[in-house]
Amino acid sequence: MVYQINGLKDIHKLLVNERKIGGVIEAKTLRLRTGEVYKNTVITHIDLLGSSIYSIGFVTEDSENIIVNITELGLLQEPEYKRICELNNQAYKSTKTKTKIKYLKRLLDINKDSLNKIFLEEAKMIIEDIGLTVAKKELNISHIYPKNKVYSIA
Repeated sequence: MVYQINGLKDIHKLLVNERKIGGVIEAKTLRLRTGEVYKNTVITHIDLLGSSIYSIGFVTEDSENIIVNITELGLLQEPEYKRICELNNQAYKSTKTKTKIKYLKRLLDINKDSLNKIFLEEAKMIIEDIGLTVAKKELNISHIYPKNKVYSIA
């Protein structure tokens, strides 16, 4: 799933809908006006006042959580929507994967007796986001992805 990102408002829209679509926004390079350069930054938050953007929050490869005024942003090179399992920023990938696994465990526990469509869609989206191999290591997801579907033709 590829989303064309044309500006900060597109990034904000993806961040707001993160629970519905999963994934994150990772920029190849983020440079501030002061000259500081950060590689593989993950955009975590964009603050709006009305329709005006006034600050941006991001996480660096060193797990630094930085919030800057939008006027301090010099360059945001190649921002891309990515699944968590596709991230280059290993620090954020690890943190976000743990958070998603914890949420998925809770979701599975709450819905263990009821496999309704809404639950299955959300669980599958989270599993696709963190990666099937990671999910299999941490959880029993056999009831979400059954191996053998037996159909009876009468």
